[in-house]
Amino acid sequence: MPRSGTTIARMRRALAVLFVSAGALVLAACGADTAGTTAGGATPGTSAATTGGTGPGTTVAVVKDVLASEADPPGADGSTLTLMRYTIAPGAKLSPHIHPGVQLAHIEEGTLTYTVVSGTATVTRAGGAVEPITGPATTELAPGDSVAENDGMVHYGANETDAPVVLVATLLTRDGEDLAVTVTTAAPG
Repeated sequence: MPRSGTTIARMRRALAVLFVSAGALVLAACGADTAGTTAGGATPGTSAATTGGTGPGTTVAVVKDVLASEADPPGADGSTLTLMRYTIAPGAKLSPHIHPGVQLAHIEEGTLTYTVVSGTATVTRAGGAVEPITGPATTELAPGDSVAENDGMVHYGANETDAPVVLVATLLTRDGEDLAVTVTTAAPG
């Protein structure tokens, strides 16, 4: 019996996630450097994303779990509200990116080396101190720290430790756009 295009597309997506996840595990087990991006739509579930190249965003695995998503929530027509959990593997470096809207993120586990390329992020430390980080600048975010990232602010994170970094984030983005959009930046001199 022939399968519908929707069923075949679902099977292909499931296989792609399986292969990317398996590849990330093999790379991690071999001690390879990994780098990734969390770009993608807001479809509930778990997926892993990878990017290739050199420099920021070399080749890494980042697992993203969409915990909840709602299009056009009250008071925000034309936007999508998404609750995410990101797990960044040891040695991972994300590609520089923006969020088309706003992301509020909270570090649950691990230490994230956080770089603002351009624009300003607002970091709230675990103790309550508020600290603007204006790019170019790099800081470390530890458990209990939070960061607010507004549209157009170019930034990326890296896990320079031996343990995963886990963060929970809420995003309010424009309907139909990816949660994160990779940008091209000049290599540091």
